[in-house]
Amino acid sequence: MKKIFFLLILLGIALPVLAADSPIVVLNVKRMIYHSPSCQWAYRCTKNCIKTTKQEAIEHGARPCKVCGG
Repeated sequence: MKKIFFLLILLGIALPVLAADSPIVVLNVKRMIYHSPSCQWAYRCTKNCIKTTKQEAIEHGARPCKVCGG
């Protein structure tokens, strides 16, 4: 009984932390396009690009890259 209770408490703490994890994308702030970090256009983007979460990029009105899909 104690093991099950301990497991439920552990899952209750760990699941919200895992769910809050959002993928990192490379956002071109001039063109407002976000790329997957492995995208060829993310490698080329150096001057106007920042790393952020996908959710934040969408909230700021960015659209996904046509090549990688963000």
